[in-house]
Amino acid sequence: MGAISAHYAKATLPVCNRPLIALHLASLASLGIRHVVVVVGHRAESVIRTATAHKPDGVHVDFVEQKQRLGIADALFRAEPQVRGQNLVVILGDTHFIADNLAAGLGPLSAGARAPAAVLSVRRVRDPEMIRRECTVRLDDHGNLVEIREKPRTPFNDLKPCGIYFFSPAIFDAIDMTPASPLRGEVEITDAIQTLVSTGQTVGSAHTVAWDRNINYPGDILLSNLVELDRRHLVRLMGRNVALHREAVVDHSVVGNDVSVSSPARIIRSLVLDGAVVDQHGDFVDCVVGPGFAVPDCLDAEWADTPDGFSLAQPRP
Repeated sequence: MGAISAHYAKATLPVCNRPLIALHLASLASLGIRHVVVVVGHRAESVIRTATAHKPDGVHVDFVEQKQRLGIADALFRAEPQVRGQNLVVILGDTHFIADNLAAGLGPLSAGARAPAAVLSVRRVRDPEMIRRECTVRLDDHGNLVEIREKPRTPFNDLKPCGIYFFSPAIFDAIDMTPASPLRGEVEITDAIQTLVSTGQTVGSAHTVAWDRNINYPGDILLSNLVELDRRHLVRLMGRNVALHREAVVDHSVVGNDVSVSSPARIIRSLVLDGAVVDQHGDFVDCVVGPGFAVPDCLDAEWADTPDGFSLAQPRP
């Protein structure tokens, strides 16, 4: 993420001027969840402050620190004392998603004796490179997991797991039983999920999201903003306290709060973060602009996985 990391934890990055973690908390609240545990690490104070400011009414939020970056399974282990004996919805803090039917993942966990040990969110993608960067799943005829493999050279199919998991308490025993991976020296969540299958437990699958994006590069957060802007049928979104030069152009872009555009710049298909100052002439196209930095040419239309009906092929100035 480069210069962006100096200003933001991924979970606090804005999508249409709302932090990712605020969107996640709202999604959990929509499922009737009233207790949320947030595992914090990098820029923990910022995440705690943002989550506290944006928590929905009636939702209690606890915070647990993960001092070392040891992966999702370790983060779950840190949270176990807060959630012991309960079914869980786990949302990765660096993922933006468009919810479709989240209840389809949570509901099966309450099916009594027939309940699965876990449910994976999956969706079909057109670009196999998306799967190679994340992981691949092989399902049986009933949609239950047979095998999950991280960063595969050859994907099993066009299904990509998404950054939302639905777990029963059985996941904690699976984590305890799973050895650390030789590559990273930590228990991989994919290996723990495979342990559930290997010990005879059912891991289901569900199409709970219409689209998701793991935020690893500046282009990922820019694309998420452009997708949300398009879903709202807006050509631009302006934050609070924006000073805009009278000859400046803002098109297909999101501008954050307390931004100054003091030059006749053209801001096209870009994201301007809170507190940025744009005082240079010229075109800012496919950029992420923040306080003291600009990341140009963030988008690659040839590989970008986008929702149906959305296109990056807006005309350049």
